[in-house]
This record gives sequence, C-alpha cells and structure tokens, in this order.
Amino acid sequence: MILENLAKMDSFTHQEKAAARYILDHVELIQKMSAEELAKASFTSKATVVRLCKKLGVEGYQELKYNLVSEMVENIRVNQLLSKEPITEKSSYNDIVTTLPKLYDKAITDTKLCMDKNVMLRIANRIRQTDRLDIYGSGISYILAQSAAFKFSTLGMECTAYESVNAHYLVARKKKKSVSFLITFTGANLDMIGVARYLKETSGTYVVGIVGRHNDEIRKWCDEIVEIPSRDSLLSLKVVTSFTATTYVLDIFFSMFLSQTYEEHVKSSLEMVCHESLRTAVDYWSLK
Repeated sequence: MILENLAKMDSFTHQEKAAARYILDHVELIQKMSAEELAKASFTSKATVVRLCKKLGVEGYQELKYNLVSEMVENIRVNQLLSKEPITEKSSYNDIVTTLPKLYDKAITDTKLCMDKNVMLRIANRIRQTDRLDIYGSGISYILAQSAAFKFSTLGMECTAYESVNAHYLVARKKKKSVSFLITFTGANLDMIGVARYLKETSGTYVVGIVGRHNDEIRKWCDEIVEIPSRDSLLSLKVVTSFTATTYVLDIFFSMFLSQTYEEHVKSSLEMVCHESLRTAVDYWSLK
C-alpha cells in the first residue's frame, strides 16, 4: 500500500520525508503535478522524488500517481461501505439490542420478496416424496446444514449434513429418491459448485441451491434455485444477514414438511412423551 508506506516513512531521508508528507497532505493535487512541480512544492529535488519512488517499490513517478489514484478510489469505496454498517465503534449496548432485530427482519423480508411461490411448492412436494434429504454446506453454512438436518430428522426424515461428496454413500443409495440442498451465501463457492456438478452428473438426486446472487455457475447444476439476498459489507454482519435468510428458507421447508406429515408427527410425539421420563427427570403427565 503506497499510502501506508508513505505514512510509515521507513528508511526515508529528511528530504524524502518532506516529499512524502507533502504527498500525504495533498493527495488530490498530485495527479496534476509533474515530478519537478512536486519537488518544488515540497522544497526538495526531482532526484529526491525519483529515489522516493524506488523506495516505494514503483518504477517511476507516473506509476506512483497511478497507484495513488487506485488506492484513493478503493478507500472511498471502503468508507462508503463502512458508512452503511449498522454496527460501528460508536454503537452502544442499547443500539445493538435495537439494531439486530431490525437486521433480522430486513433479511427475512428481503428473502420473502426474492422467493418464487411455485418454486418453493415444487421443492416442498419433492421433499414430501423423497426417501432421504442431504444438506451440503461449507464453513458456517455447514453448521446451518447440521442444524437443518437435525430438525428434519425429528420429523422422521432420513437427513444428513455434509461438507463434501461421499461417493460410496451416493452409489449405495442411488436407487432411493433423494433431494440435496446446497448452501452457499455468495452463490460462487467453488466447493459447492463442485458438489452440485458431481451430484447432477452421477447421482440422479434432485439438487436445490440455496444461494447468493453470484450463482450463474452453480445454477447450471441445480434443478431449482432459491436465491437469498446478501448485503455488501466489509464486516461479519453480512454473515448475520445470509445466515438469517438461509435459516428462514430451510425453516419454511421444515414447517411445510411438518404440515404435510402432521398426523404422523402427532402420533410419534405422543409416543415419545410416554417414555420421556426414562430420559429426563421430567414426567410430562404429572405437570399441571
């Protein structure tokens, strides 16, 4: 980073420091100045400017100006993104407690607007007819996959979370109807794209992508796509948005499956309650 190195002034001579300070104080003006003009304005010499360029790792003054413009543009973009962050260094406890529900609500509202009802119904019907449900994720999305798999398993669905393809498992279960969810917050995760392609080309499973907006490639290997909104952010709050949106989508499918299998689940739940005291210290039937 040119600006960072200029500010550090490591191993700069007195004259080079003078030129560096002038550049830092007048970055916007440098683009219109020649090396000679910079030397004059900073009370140094053209030779000093040339030596400074070499210490900054650039070939010459023109490259220095080009790099300064690039960094200035990037800094402006970064500052614009940071200005939109809901949590900053000035946020108090009360600010955070108030802001997070709004962030969750916006993520859910935006996701709802993105959803196609017909697509969601088609996927839900596939889940109802399937023998097993596999959910793939990478990193934090794998944690989501595990959570969703646990929820579906409570309804009697054979469901497992994976971070990568288990080829032996897929071959052994190839004759069974299956639905595979793939989660990628960006839509462009290379691991998930690879999984989608492998599933589509080898397993015959019904592939559903729950993906961010950069999904042109993974879309080629999915039978259905549910797009989740993702916000531009430099901080980890973009994870909160994507996590909330994906959880909402998966919970819709979980709830629809619960509705479709309601009577079966009521019976199994009553049976579970009858034996609950064997597993816990609570006897549900004695509660008043």
